[in-house]
Amino acid sequence: MGADADAAGADAGRNGVKRRLAGGALLCAAAIAAVAPVQAVAPPIRIETSAPHMGTLVRITLYADAREAGEAAAAAAFARIAEIDARLSDYRDDSEVAALSRAAAQVVVPISRDLCAVLTASQSLARRSGGADVTHGQPAGAAFDVTHGRLTHLWRRARRLNLPPDATAVSTARAGGGYTHVRLDQLRCTVQFDRPGIEIDAGGIAKGYAADEALKVVRAHGIRAALVAIAGDIAAGDPPPGQAGWRIAIPRLGSDEPHWIAIANAAVSTSGDAEQWMTVDGVRFSHVIDLRTGWPVTGRSSVSVAAARGIDADALSTTLDIVDADAGARLLEAYRGPDGPRRLAAQALWQRVDGAGRVATHHSLHWPAIDRPASAITLRGTP
Repeated sequence: MGADADAAGADAGRNGVKRRLAGGALLCAAAIAAVAPVQAVAPPIRIETSAPHMGTLVRITLYADAREAGEAAAAAAFARIAEIDARLSDYRDDSEVAALSRAAAQVVVPISRDLCAVLTASQSLARRSGGADVTHGQPAGAAFDVTHGRLTHLWRRARRLNLPPDATAVSTARAGGGYTHVRLDQLRCTVQFDRPGIEIDAGGIAKGYAADEALKVVRAHGIRAALVAIAGDIAAGDPPPGQAGWRIAIPRLGSDEPHWIAIANAAVSTSGDAEQWMTVDGVRFSHVIDLRTGWPVTGRSSVSVAAARGIDADALSTTLDIVDADAGARLLEAYRGPDGPRRLAAQALWQRVDGAGRVATHHSLHWPAIDRPASAITLRGTP
């Protein structure tokens, strides 16, 4: 340190002018900085767009640094949803699901990754939901089972005609399904049925899966803050800028004031009779079929499930609208989160109207309820 100081002193004369010039330059630069405006980083652009897919209006909301990039991401996400619908829809004769339903028994059929993923999740939930009690005096089957297409198609026609089928037709259609007759090879993505007449209806799980996949596409475009809403099935990414989560309104039975929740990097789905039902002789029949009996859920009800994945939230909300409270709680426990057994990955909100017209509501411990926000997105995806 001392030698350096001496050298600096000896050169002081030579360097004095340089230091004065440098000092002047620094002062000049400081003056320029003082008057030049600081360029602020532009906030992300909110983009909201919609398109008809899967028999409903799909809405995508995202935040992008550039409008062109955001619109390109949304367009790619819509294209992915259309691709999934072409494979999984049982309303289309040319879909992969329709072709599989026509396949002969004991024939190994190669299937797409999309159908393989949906069948894998469906078979898992079918096994888990197979032990719930039934109060109708019939043996218990699985409460969730995509192999009961013959039964769901029977009731689909009944709703269109507003005329329920007779008990024999219901029993025959119900006997035509059963997840235990499916041989699924997840590694090779092949499937075979060990009996004829199996028909696939993935309507209780496909929209949740499609929302997941659409969100993956948006993320692949470098956009993290995004939300995909396919009717009552929502998949959310990172929250909007400056927010802790996406604020979502879930319809409340018997009231115009909804239930409010906030989610981020999660999904939420609602099942019930709000959209599709028929009333015969004063009895309200939901479009949700109790596969253990073959007959629809009756009365007004709604179940919402928040989970890590849309494919799980969609299928669980349908199942929990069928089974009793104890069986529903056991199913939720099977979807534990990554932070240990005390906090569950799947949460639920149950709403039912009793015979006197009173609404009974309860929810699981970690249901993500919030107070009414200033602005939000409804469960159907309407800003």
